[in-house]
Amino acid sequence: MGNSITEIESALAVLYDSYRIMNHVCWQGLLPPCLLRMSHQLSSRTLAYASTDYRIVFNARYSQCVDDLDFLQTMAHEMIHIWQYSLGRRGGHGRDFKDEQLRLGLVLGREIPSDSPMGYVFFMHRLKDLHPAEAAREIAAHRNHRIHETDYFNQLTNKTI
Repeated sequence: MGNSITEIESALAVLYDSYRIMNHVCWQGLLPPCLLRMSHQLSSRTLAYASTDYRIVFNARYSQCVDDLDFLQTMAHEMIHIWQYSLGRRGGHGRDFKDEQLRLGLVLGREIPSDSPMGYVFFMHRLKDLHPAEAAREIAAHRNHRIHETDYFNQLTNKTI
């Protein structure tokens, strides 16, 4: 078994690469840097949430039972909220949210069109052999993941607490 610090950093790199790819493809890189977290405290009804301080928190239990497609769709959903907040909007699932979801190719219950922005995101993940759902599981299983999540984000953004 390898070094656990290296393993969690590799898993965090996959999640941040996923965010970066999606930001580039779907929003031309205009979304702000976003702290990505796993939580064991969320209700089973909450898959993830985005906050106005540019943080996306994923339900660690949910990450145990999803594939990459489901995980990336959840991330995209939360990134739409980040997009709303970055424009000074309130957030929520109103008209602007639904229009953005449609533009990206995220229509609930339908297959994602390969010629949509999200179709291209999935293609890029397959091409780069990135597996965000597996990475999320690895992060959630690590005993001190919250410390590593914050440290990794601060290194990426050159922030200090």
